[in-house]
Amino acid sequence: MTLVLTRYEAARVMGLRSLQLSEGSQANVTVADERLRQNFRYVAALELFKGVLDAQIRRNGTVFHVRDARFPACVTILLDTEDGGNRVSCR
Repeated sequence: MTLVLTRYEAARVMGLRSLQLSEGSQANVTVADERLRQNFRYVAALELFKGVLDAQIRRNGTVFHVRDARFPACVTILLDTEDGGNRVSCR
């Protein structure tokens, strides 16, 4: 069974990762555009989209890895808004 993150869980994971990036953590993805590279929220959302985050969600006593979970459409919308992309669907 594949876990589907709620938009609140996705926001929490992206917020925590954005904070780590702003404090100097290395990004797990390569972003070519300098403007987007400095947008930590975008980089965190891209890491979630590509499934490279090593985070866990605990729900009802069960632990799930974020990289194996599906994410809400709001992540795709955020990425498309920032970079003008056309991502079709979630993983």
